[in-house]
Amino acid sequence: MGGYPATTNAYKFKQGTDILKRMAAREMPADIADVKGEDITLHLRQENFLQQPRDVYAVVWSAGGGFGDPFERDPSRVREDVIDSRSVSIAAAREIYGVAITADGVVDATATRMLRISRREANRKKDGQVARLGGAVLACLTDSLDLRREQDGVHAACCRCAADLGLARGNYKDLCMRRDTDIGAANPNIGDYRRYIDDRPMFRQFFCPGCGALIENEVARENDPILHDIELHVR
Repeated sequence: MGGYPATTNAYKFKQGTDILKRMAAREMPADIADVKGEDITLHLRQENFLQQPRDVYAVVWSAGGGFGDPFERDPSRVREDVIDSRSVSIAAAREIYGVAITADGVVDATATRMLRISRREANRKKDGQVARLGGAVLACLTDSLDLRREQDGVHAACCRCAADLGLARGNYKDLCMRRDTDIGAANPNIGDYRRYIDDRPMFRQFFCPGCGALIENEVARENDPILHDIELHVR
């Protein structure tokens, strides 16, 4: 549905830290990164390792993935994520949500509008014409896709600009503009995959060729075929 994936689980372990001194001084670190000590790399789901009183073990768990095109999120809500809940950085607000927040925590409405326009323009098809459909809307497939009846059959279409994304029995992603980036672009808290796996995971994004809106994302191994996630045979 266009939402970004959440972070992966992370298991962090430090030995011989200064945690006892901090506790004696009534200091509570906010993150294991604030504690001085030797970083120990743990295996995936490693068990039965010895933890001494001066050692620190931290677990970061994953959350639910996002939903919809981040560029459609209300900028004021993004500001709340940055300022109030501190779940999004100013840099991520700009990169992922297309929201410009000043150093003093104010949404720059003009810069935000121009940023979103320019980013969507960069995402859409540049060469050739993009067919627009005018047939009746039969159903809403996702938050980004409509099902339309045309003379040659039922098609998938962008719900924002009615760009043709092919027959419903085909893969709408084949007609989208595609961008592949490292999995870390999806979430800065996702760890280095090379610690655990050999195949490189990629973050694939599929944009409407007509208006540049985000249609769908997928996480896949570098050489995996495009996921055919919706296949409809409609009479």
